[in-house]
Amino acid sequence: MKLLIDIGNSNIAIGLWHNSRLSSVKTMISDDLFNILKEKYKKDVSEILITSVINKQENKLIKVKLKKMFKCKITQIKSSSRLLGVTNGYDKPTQLGDDRWVTIVASYHQYKIPLVIIDCGTAISIDCVNDTGRHLGGYILSGFDAYSKSFFNAERLKNIRLRENKTNKKLLYAKSTGEAMLSGYALMIASAIEKIYSRMKSSTKVQPQLIISGGYAKQILSNLTIKCKYEKNLVLKCLGSISDQQSIDD
Repeated sequence: MKLLIDIGNSNIAIGLWHNSRLSSVKTMISDDLFNILKEKYKKDVSEILITSVINKQENKLIKVKLKKMFKCKITQIKSSSRLLGVTNGYDKPTQLGDDRWVTIVASYHQYKIPLVIIDCGTAISIDCVNDTGRHLGGYILSGFDAYSKSFFNAERLKNIRLRENKTNKKLLYAKSTGEAMLSGYALMIASAIEKIYSRMKSSTKVQPQLIISGGYAKQILSNLTIKCKYEKNLVLKCLGSISDQQSIDD
């Protein structure tokens, strides 16, 4: 049994990986991590795999506590120039988010075709991978919270409260200012994804697979015209998949 931990900017997701299946997934704020682990995850854990976007000092503290609690091997997957035959497209590979790198590597191993991978988290990241497993690079767009705050200097808009889960299921002509702001965000993100996908499709003989995940994914998904694979726990599943591949290689 492996414990998988995805440490993001806003939340931490954890889950168990056994026989190539993910189970017992839970998302929480960072302060709750060890209380929840003590209550529900103190099982026969043989290894812990981590991906993280927080600073080194905080990572070190978390790993020290985990080591005391579980007394097993802890592996942190970090962005690198190459992993399991997949090549990082960044000029400085370590600057690519570790969670993005995990999804790029594992998703390519799953599909073995060109990919466009979208993660709708604190920010929205879009990564493109070609048919040989080379990461071509990516894009970062504003997350929903940052978009909401961008109206701070607009007197008639700054006090309108926007809720992520209230985004229109389909893009329609808005009948109120709040709806117009929500639809505007969905339109920006969906349009960007479709343009990037179209460019990727035109440059390859094989139709790319579009994958989307994250808290805002469903709202964006409903406004896309492209067939898309929604993965609720993409980073955790990819962590588990990489651990399986590494076990084979070892």
